[in-house]
Amino acid sequence: MNKKYKIVIVFLFIFLISFFFINLSVLNIGNQYIVENIEKIENTEVAIILGALVFDDRLSYIVMDRADTAIELYNNQKVNKILVSGDHGKKDYDEVNAIKNYLLEKGIPSDDIFLDHAGFDTYDSMYRAQYVFGINSAIICTQKFHLGRALYIARELGIDAYGIPADKRLYDKEIYNNTRELFARVKAWFDIKLKSLPKFLGEKIPITGNSQKSWDIKIIEDEFINNLVSSAIEQTKQSVTYDHSYFQIDYPNGDVPSNKGVCTDVIIRAYRSVGIDLQKEVHEDMKANFHLYPSKWGLTSPDTNIDHRRVPNLQVFFSRFGEELEISENPDSYLPGDIVTWDLGRGITHIGIVSNHYQKEIPLIVHNIGAGPKLENMLFNFEITGHYRYKK
Repeated sequence: MNKKYKIVIVFLFIFLISFFFINLSVLNIGNQYIVENIEKIENTEVAIILGALVFDDRLSYIVMDRADTAIELYNNQKVNKILVSGDHGKKDYDEVNAIKNYLLEKGIPSDDIFLDHAGFDTYDSMYRAQYVFGINSAIICTQKFHLGRALYIARELGIDAYGIPADKRLYDKEIYNNTRELFARVKAWFDIKLKSLPKFLGEKIPITGNSQKSWDIKIIEDEFINNLVSSAIEQTKQSVTYDHSYFQIDYPNGDVPSNKGVCTDVIIRAYRSVGIDLQKEVHEDMKANFHLYPSKWGLTSPDTNIDHRRVPNLQVFFSRFGEELEISENPDSYLPGDIVTWDLGRGITHIGIVSNHYQKEIPLIVHNIGAGPKLENMLFNFEITGHYRYKK
């Protein structure tokens, strides 16, 4: 054996020994903070969900199980907040909002969900958890093959972290995941030793503060519009049964029972919260200009119980007293607080309000299409028939 081969063998031996001991070191530190039983884990401020593969808005099983583990912690009052950290570096790939939407569907309040859009790897997620969100203690939710490394990074960065395995089934690519993890632990070890910085840092968003500052939202400077949109979003947290029955209600400031409503009631209640009674405004205009409003219901005079709860009447009112805006396929044309109407087909009309929340640069809409008030990406799902902006 010549000298050249001996040098190669020596370097290969050193590499393998180093590789082995780095992995062992990472696991020795991280694994001691794994708690298998949720009942035995101590209460702390936040659960951290580490992102992984999503398919548009559909979670892979690995991510879903991490989210479900965090939900269990939250529902058992082990944590007060949930931080979702993942990859949202491209317009057409978004781990964090997919997980956020899943948490909302499962009943986690929006105020308790924080989003880290730049958790491109586990090191970045842990670093940003401490630096950006000010997290000092956490429970990390991920699968066991990944958990030791995540805890090693968190602990070495100064976070009082524990982990609970999110393994709820057998997963595809188990060999690949475990092999990849061998190299990922080495990278984590070097990141810690070299005191690497994450790809992005950004402004601080305290985990004890307003979660909405971490969402894909636009800050609304106009106080009236901000209150209007906030009121509409607040309705999504309430249980409302879709009921298009005719109700006898008070006048002015009349409302159907608070646990009932249709699409127009979302708009009416949002405007009432900012001091505008659409029941009264629409009635007074219809009384003076009845001929300008649709006559499709066979009425010969205004009806304070129902007129303001009909989409076509609101369209006429908003076009007369607000701004009637261009109907566009450009999402930038629709600003927070704008009112949009749609044709759902078969003569069914619909109405909603534009929020300051975004998904893939499209504003989400607060509306009730049958399942109660929801905040959804549906602006372009149906033919838009009207676009309005109204404030007094």
